[in-house]
Order: sequence, then structure tokens, then C-alpha cells
Amino acid sequence: MCVDKLTTTIKRQWLQEVVARRKTIEYRAIKPYWTKKLKQVQTLFLLRLISGMQYKAPEVTVHIDKVRKNSQHGAHELHIQRVAAVRNWDHRREQPVSKARTQ
Repeated sequence: MCVDKLTTTIKRQWLQEVVARRKTIEYRAIKPYWTKKLKQVQTLFLLRLISGMQYKAPEVTVHIDKVRKNSQHGAHELHIQRVAAVRNWDHRREQPVSKARTQ
């Protein structure tokens, strides 16, 4: 059971790829912030990715089952096991839910 959870932002293009299950690895720069955050969680954890700052911003929550430090590319590789939840996203159109449909 996952109890650890991290939340961060993601560009809409990459959120679309994660939701469609075409993107299976999320990359985060090897910097003190991410190194510290990733040391605080156990390997099977939830990663909440939000695209935007508005109240109904599209978001996806995924299970991360493996974290690998790729020094050659200067990034932490967060391997996505599966998509746990998707909010404010139209799967058929592969875009955010329109404002008219959320009211």
C-alpha cells in the first residue's frame, strides 16, 4: 500500500503522454531539492502531477515503483508503474475538461 506522496507540476504535453500511458518515466533534475524529497519516500509511492495553478487544473496521480539516478543525463528517473487517478481531463479528446462541462 502506498502511503508516501509527492506533488509537483508538469507541462500539459507531458501530462497528456502520461495519461495516455505513452510516457512511462518521469524525469526530475538531480538537484538538492529532488534528491532530498526522493530520500524521504519509500520506493512504491504516489506522484501527483498537476498541469497549471488554477482550481480545476488537469492532474494525474501515478504509482512510482522505481527511482534511478541517471548521472549521465543529470536526472532522476521515476518509473511509472501505473496511473492511479486522473482528474479534470477528457480521455477521448486528450485535453483538459472544458469549462462548460465542469459546471
